Amino acid sequence: MKLSIKLTIVAFIFAAFTFQTQAQSSCARVLKSKTGKVYSANPGVLSAVATSNQVTVRVRKTGGKAETQINILVNGQMQPNPMEYDNGNLIPSGWKTRTINNANGKTIKVQIVNQSVANTFSYEAKIEGMSGNITTTGAPVTGTLYGQTNKTIYTNASCTGKARIIVRRTSGKARGNIRVWEKVGSSWNLKNGAGEMLEQNEANDIFVVNSSRPLKIELRNVSVGNKVGYKMNAVAAD
Repeated sequence: MKLSIKLTIVAFIFAAFTFQTQAQSSCARVLKSKTGKVYSANPGVLSAVATSNQVTVRVRKTGGKAETQINILVNGQMQPNPMEYDNGNLIPSGWKTRTINNANGKTIKVQIVNQSVANTFSYEAKIEGMSGNITTTGAPVTGTLYGQTNKTIYTNASCTGKARIIVRRTSGKARGNIRVWEKVGSSWNLKNGAGEMLEQNEANDIFVVNSSRPLKIELRNVSVGNKVGYKMNAVAAD
């Protein structure tokens, strides 16, 4: 077998192994939630960009007696069969739900429209979907740290029991110390062994933390005169 063919096979195996080790899962998460009270003049509105092909809209009545209609729009297009609540004091148990398919990357908007003049409608509403990202912001965080300063991000619990922490250098040459805490009850406990150093010659630091609890991730610029630009993220890992 020629050397070039052997090298190609080795490169393929390495790439496959790298892909497997970087694989991530998706966890159910609330993309957006809201509670409130609507009057006849102003509808309640919440929206989110879908992170999966299927999302679920949930609405439940918590008070009031106004007749109310819940409209769902996908990229500005009204969906058929809006959810409705009749006029009256009855507060049904449970949620009214609608599932939206082929939603990934689209903006899901919910309008809670009070159709009475004198009555109000109180509600709780959620847009739920799947996402590999487990940060509480739902997206990576970017910025710049100057000497002896910190940046902290927080995560939801990973549904797989593993979280992949990703810290990338976007600029600067400062060393960065990465530490991870796990939430136990109301306390944050430093995870033994869950600390890394982003060295001056490293473009990124990626490692896995075994935990099914919320995490707190801190990046500290340990240099005095140098800065480090960063992009921090956390995803559910296989």
